[in-house]
Amino acid sequence: MKKIRFILASFGGYLLTSLATITLTLGLPFENKAEATLFASMISFMIWLLIILYAFSNVQIKKLFFQLASVCITLFIINNLLMLES
Repeated sequence: MKKIRFILASFGGYLLTSLATITLTLGLPFENKAEATLFASMISFMIWLLIILYAFSNVQIKKLFFQLASVCITLFIINNLLMLES
């Protein structure tokens, strides 16, 4: 069971963090995209840490999987909408 949590925390957390970084980069109102990318990259380390801590808390594995999947799908849709606006 801990192996599944580890896999979900590392790969699912990485996917969610990458999507959150893209969303923040596209959505932040900085004039320079380099500043937005730098800020989003710094925030991404905190997001990944929180996902790892949450994965090893007392959460059921099935619930964790569906939560990570739903947030990833939501961020993917938001990214596509933000890219269409640009």
